[in-house]
Amino acid sequence: MSPFRRKKSGKSFPVKVCTLDAELEFNLEWRSTGRDLFDLVCRTIGLRETWYFGLQYEDAKGFISWLKLDKKGECII
Repeated sequence: MSPFRRKKSGKSFPVKVCTLDAELEFNLEWRSTGRDLFDLVCRTIGLRETWYFGLQYEDAKGFISWLKLDKKGECII
């Protein structure tokens, strides 16, 4: 079983963000929202123009969707 598809256990879950330059790995708490992840990524890469960007993810069926910034941890992946 992939560590990114685990059921809700513990207080956090791993998240991997791939950019053109690097792969970033974070541990988010289940109560974190998509906004929390987006802000964390922006701070890590030093992005200031945050209003222009967003995060996309690939679901289990291979479809690409935009990350919903208002959803909590269990709904953002």
